[in-house]
Amino acid sequence: MKKGFTLIEGIIVVFVLSLVALAIMTAYIGVYKSIDLAKAKITAVSIANEKMEILRNMPYDSLATVHGPILPQGSILDDETVTSSGKTFNVHTDIKYVDDPFDGLLPIDIYPYDYKKAEITVTSTKYNTRLAQLSTNIAAKAAETPSNTGIIKICVIDVANLPVVGATITITNTTLTPTVNVTTTTGSDGCVMVPKLPPDNNNNYHLTATKDGYSTDMTYPRTAQNPNEPLADVDVYAQQVTSQTFVIDRLANLTLHFSNPVTFTLQGSKKMYFNPVTYKYSQTFTTDSGGNITLNNLEFDNYRIINTSSPYFVVTTSPLRSVNVEGLWYFYLAPAANLTVQVNLASTGSNPSIYNYLPLSGQVGSTVNIAVNGGNIQNNASIKLHKTIMTYVGSTQVPQDIEIVGTNITVTPQNQIIADFNLTGAELGSWDLIITNPNTESVIQTNGFEVTN
Repeated sequence: MKKGFTLIEGIIVVFVLSLVALAIMTAYIGVYKSIDLAKAKITAVSIANEKMEILRNMPYDSLATVHGPILPQGSILDDETVTSSGKTFNVHTDIKYVDDPFDGLLPIDIYPYDYKKAEITVTSTKYNTRLAQLSTNIAAKAAETPSNTGIIKICVIDVANLPVVGATITITNTTLTPTVNVTTTTGSDGCVMVPKLPPDNNNNYHLTATKDGYSTDMTYPRTAQNPNEPLADVDVYAQQVTSQTFVIDRLANLTLHFSNPVTFTLQGSKKMYFNPVTYKYSQTFTTDSGGNITLNNLEFDNYRIINTSSPYFVVTTSPLRSVNVEGLWYFYLAPAANLTVQVNLASTGSNPSIYNYLPLSGQVGSTVNIAVNGGNIQNNASIKLHKTIMTYVGSTQVPQDIEIVGTNITVTPQNQIIADFNLTGAELGSWDLIITNPNTESVIQTNGFEVTN
């Protein structure tokens, strides 16, 4: 008697064959991609060599790209699309002056354009991968000579005072004829030097520095209202070097949890102008129905929340705010941070508010003196630590509120309250810090104090 396959056995066979076919197909695709990429690299090297030969045969004074740092700018495209062997490539040409240490470096050598360095980078548009990169130094037949042009040297650092390599630098001046429009990048020292710039002593050279995933720093035009702009557009003088340092760093993310849904303005502390005061960052947002909002790609700065929609007032945040040099209360967003801030709101202006305090913890059995800085703290205000613990009533666990009331209280009306807390026998862990005005309005800093061993 011949036996046939059952339906289940047939399904299993089809499944196994499918897995085998998928593995073969995946391997085939991988091999095909590797072969295709290898062919693309060969073509890319050929394109780079061809482009480099074109540059080598050009007059020295013509070796300049359309938007590069060499003036006068030339006709060589900074980026162009080339199709060869059925494949499409992006060809990036970068030509810069080189200050050779043989005759001294800037600022000792005030003519720091000894020769030019040309670099060709070929990238596959299909795989978004750099396939070839060639570079060469090209010298002029004549030696460098003094001129009636000037130099701008730009250095870019991060918050840790380390050089930012590969930052994009732009230099523009639309008042000159022809206009200046230079785009270049910083080197391994975080700096770039752009020589042979036409002189201009009217603060018309506008400079910017940025990088993918980083913040942007720049100079600003001087105006009749702001003649003393601290980071003003710069001048260029003949046979002189104008130096500018920018600070940029990685972008950060900020998540805010408000105790109520609200519309608010988030304002940084960096200023562009002083008359009137114009902040670099000041944006208005509305939270979702739960009072939550996440803001991405913010630059490092001290931020504060202002102009919350009526009838809400900010009474405390976690982490706590701190004071900046102007006496304003901010929280700091560090480079590359993912900061979450809890914002507690009150619906009346009579609530006290908490800005900061010390200490943040105390040992069990000791007496600690806590000084709280805030706002709208009235005479005869009280302060206490509060904690909810679980305790048994019979065989059932129930929550129980325990408190440590502050003693020897001293109040500086509106802005400070100081009190002693006896931590003898206190439960270990986090406690809420609560300040209450005589009219029973309170503010709670949740888990604001820690009792330790």
